[in-house]
Amino acid sequence: MSATSSVYNFRYENGRRYHAYSEGKYPLPNDEVEKDRLDLQHQAFRLTLDGKLCCAPIREDVQHVLDVGCGTGIWTIEFADDHPSATVIGTDLSPIQPTSVPPNCSFLIDDADQEWLFHNKFDFIHLRAMVAAIKDWDRLFEQAYTQHSNLKPGGYLECQEPTFPAFCIDPSLTPETSPILRWGSLFIEAAAKTGLDATAPRDFSSKLRAAGFVDIQRKNFKWPLGKWAKGAKNKLLGYYVFEDFMDFLPGGTLGLFTRVLKWTREEVELFLAECRREIREEKGRHFYFNL
Repeated sequence: MSATSSVYNFRYENGRRYHAYSEGKYPLPNDEVEKDRLDLQHQAFRLTLDGKLCCAPIREDVQHVLDVGCGTGIWTIEFADDHPSATVIGTDLSPIQPTSVPPNCSFLIDDADQEWLFHNKFDFIHLRAMVAAIKDWDRLFEQAYTQHSNLKPGGYLECQEPTFPAFCIDPSLTPETSPILRWGSLFIEAAAKTGLDATAPRDFSSKLRAAGFVDIQRKNFKWPLGKWAKGAKNKLLGYYVFEDFMDFLPGGTLGLFTRVLKWTREEVELFLAECRREIREEKGRHFYFNL
């Protein structure tokens, strides 16, 4: 009983709630504000892929699926609904998933950076927005490919990852003149001190190849920060990304900057106010993230 209840013994810091299992491993909170952000971010991913949940050419009657770092479980549940033939398992550090789920869907509290101990071989392994969660991508890809044969021969692994920092179409801006660009540099610095590489997705192809994967397909997308990009789809995507990022700023910054960079909470709040002002008020500063 104590082992089960310990995952709900959440830690609170700076007014936010954080996971208890593998405490301190993941820098973002797991409270209601964060759950809403993750569900909104899900809409940004789906819009990016024209409504699809994945790019991999998996069979319609796929059997065994693993969603690593499932968050609120929204992708896991929607995939299970769309593929009734599949047994879909979602894993996460936080028990924040709903209890009313499709019969072919289940959730497991697990740390993806630790040894995987699954009994099934999977046809499809899915990861999304794990750049702030995985400290050893080489080991993760090796486990997916070879450790206990987690992925069946002919199976697919798909990673959908934003990478840091944000960029601006105005090349004259620098971290010295732009709070958002400075935030990106500081976030990368703070993450690195905890063992996280916020730029890791740029190098996934070589890591996947080293693990043994073949037929590696890389698709590049841009996420506009705000509704500045042309076209109805990009404007809606920019709205989603803007709302996502505005909630990510305090959630992804407060704990990391106070614990790692030793800023005071007041210093962080003042800096984040500068970042918000730049996004809202500075005309012509068109920021975007690579995905």
